[in-house]
Order: sequence, then C-alpha cells, then structure tokens
Amino acid sequence: MTSAETLAIPSVETEKTVNAPRPFYWSIRRELWEHRSILFAPATVAAAIIVVAIVRISFLTAFVHNGGSVRMERNGGGQDIVAGMFMVAAGLVLITAILTGVFYSLDALLSERRDRSILFWKSLPVSDRTTVLAKAAVPIVVLPGVAFVITIAMNIVLALIFSFGLLIFREPLGDLWSQLPFFQIQVFVLYFIVTCTLWYAPIYGWLLLVSSISRRAALVWAVVPFIGAVGLERFAFRTEYVGRWLQHRLAGGVQAAFHYATKHNGPIGLRDATPLVYLAEPGLWMGLAAFAIFLFLCIRMRRFQGPI
Repeated sequence: MTSAETLAIPSVETEKTVNAPRPFYWSIRRELWEHRSILFAPATVAAAIIVVAIVRISFLTAFVHNGGSVRMERNGGGQDIVAGMFMVAAGLVLITAILTGVFYSLDALLSERRDRSILFWKSLPVSDRTTVLAKAAVPIVVLPGVAFVITIAMNIVLALIFSFGLLIFREPLGDLWSQLPFFQIQVFVLYFIVTCTLWYAPIYGWLLLVSSISRRAALVWAVVPFIGAVGLERFAFRTEYVGRWLQHRLAGGVQAAFHYATKHNGPIGLRDATPLVYLAEPGLWMGLAAFAIFLFLCIRMRRFQGPI
C-alpha cells in the first residue's frame, strides 16, 4: 500500500488522550458556572457583617460626639473582645459555606437529570468519575477555600474599621494591636475550616448519593431514613444509639479538634487546638472511608442514570 492509498484517520480526543487535570479543572469550572450563587452566599454574609460593623461604629461615633464616653479595656479584655468578634464573624461565614455545600450536594446530580443536560454532558469526552469527583470537590475544596479567602478579607476590613473607631474615640492603637494575635486568628480559622470540612465529608458524600438516586425531593430522601431510624429505635428498643451517633457526626469534629480549657476566660483559639486528638479520632477516618464509598456509588449510579 502506497502513501497515497493510505487513509488519514482523524484522531478522536478522549479523556485518556487529554492531559488528566484538564477535564477535571474544566468540570469544576462548569460547576461554578452552573451554580454561580454558591460563591455569592459567603460573600453576602461577609458584606452584611462589615455593614453591621460600620453602622455600629457610626452609632458609637454619634454617641461620643453627643458627649458620651467610650473606653477600651487595657487589661486584656479589649483584645479578647476583638478576637472573639473576628472568630464569630469567621464562624458565620463558615456556617454559610457549609449550608451552601449541603444544598449544592443535594442538587448536583439531580438537576442535570431534571433539565436533561446530562445527555449533553455525557456526550463529551469526560468520564463519570471525573464529573462526580469535580462535583464532590466543590463542597470539599472550593467552598472552604473561598470561605477562607473571604474571611481573611473580611477580617482585614473589620480591623481597619475598628482601628478607625479607636482613632475617633482617641484610644491608642498600640494598646490593642500590639497584643492582639491577628495572624494566629487567621491560622485558627484555617485549622477550623479544614477540620470541619474533613469531618463533614461523609455528609456531603451521602447527599451526593441521594442526589444521584432520587427523582425529586432529595432533602426528604436524605433526612427521612435517619429520622425513621431514630424513631424506630426509641419505640422498639428504648435506646438512643442512632441519635447519639448522629449528634457525634454533627458536633464531634469540633469536640475532637478543640479542647476548651475553662481556666481561661478568653475566646477559643489556637491554644485550645488538639490536632493529634483530632487525627486519632476513629470517627474521622471512618467518615472519610464512608465518603469514598459514597463517591464510588455515585459514579456507578451516574453511569446508568438518564434524564428524569
């Protein structure tokens, strides 16, 4: 056969011939494009906190101008109040990110079957494994990262607002900022976000699995089995093992990651962090194993699922 007789067969670009990170990266970009609101929720809460801080400073400024007096404690109480303010604000942003991840996971695999877009996405050279892992990365990686960046930016703005307030009240800035561990607060926030995300991973995995199975009312299908199990156990056996297990799954991560010492009166911080206790917690590793199993089942389910 001569070269002229050979047929030029066009190469079909599949996921195996494409650089592996590219389909995963663009799958995440697709999720963020389809669910743009998930990034706005933590930012909206942070903006609301900043607005409240500005309004609070404005009221205090008017109070001082009308003859009132505002004094900052110099025995450490002022630093604890400001540190607690930063941590409460960060906690609100993190809670918003967690709730956003919960509702995203419930809708991630259901919406594409409901609007029949699964037919289009399955026609692309992207495997079900890559698609499911990209969807799981949103509540596990993307949302915690976004929450951390937003928290840092929010704390910087709050620090500037608070410094402006101190200048208005003619309080020395050095008395506060020289003793306030601002950098340690951000490290604490990062530690808190990582520990909570890993602990809640099986919850996200379960919600993704429910999203891949249910045809409607995913929240009901995700919650009713546990409510039924708790009620059945109490009625049949007069025990509360399932309820205690659920309580441990919801709050046990914080209890393992921190040991709050009652001997100090300040807010919880890095001094209360117990990473070794957290890593030695069996519930953490069993939860991560359950998360992996849920993802495997999600991949199998999406492989055989079609539009609703």
